[in-house]
Amino acid sequence: MTRTSLDDALWASLMLTMQQIPRAWKRDEAALRRFVEAALWIGRTGAPWRDLPGDLGYWPSVYHRFRRWSVRGWWELVFEALRPALPADGLVLLDSTTCKAQRAASGAARSDAEAECLGRSRGGLCSKLHACADGAGRILRLVPSPGQHSDLRHAPALVSGIPARDAALDRGYVSAKLRAALAAEGCAVHTPPKLGMVDPPPWDKAIYARRHHVENLFSKLKDWGRIALRRDKTRRSWMGFAHLAATLINLRVAEFSHRP
Repeated sequence: MTRTSLDDALWASLMLTMQQIPRAWKRDEAALRRFVEAALWIGRTGAPWRDLPGDLGYWPSVYHRFRRWSVRGWWELVFEALRPALPADGLVLLDSTTCKAQRAASGAARSDAEAECLGRSRGGLCSKLHACADGAGRILRLVPSPGQHSDLRHAPALVSGIPARDAALDRGYVSAKLRAALAAEGCAVHTPPKLGMVDPPPWDKAIYARRHHVENLFSKLKDWGRIALRRDKTRRSWMGFAHLAATLINLRVAEFSHRP
């Protein structure tokens, strides 16, 4: 696999999943692979759709097809089908990253900034991508939000329905309510206490040190120019690229974990 193409093993995994989505699967396997690689090329380079190389398809057709897949949630369906059902080592890691929005990202028709996950922080117009990862660095869930939203606000949506034994969170998630909710599900929270915190709860430094996995996956996601630069006007298109990237990251982690 190069940065903008799929190797046969990755494509086989994607194809078997896409075959299960009604109306997504076409009998022309080569054309479907070319479409996915076109979306991969746009996502990785961050280039405008008009710059799509001709051998990857006619750009208006590829764009409209990608948009249909995003609106119908098919990229998310592929991600959900291929993501691990259980977190490795029973550990979940939560964090977020801010993506600076480009001028092309604003002005979606018949919508508003809040609906498209655009907000203003000290850095200007931006969006946030909240992620839940496991102890192996695989992405379990992605949640978008406007840039000014706090991490704690989206923590329940990130961990809902994901069974875990431990959660390593940074200080942005310090909350007695969140800790109690996770404890009720049998999950222990490991977060360093805030400065001056009275009677801080216990936490395991070795487990907390594994948070580097979620930081590393944000580096991989932001290798995709279309994600890091938030060039898309709509939340659905932006998250279409995010779910495609997350799917490929998870498949690559699984591939390397099975190598001798």
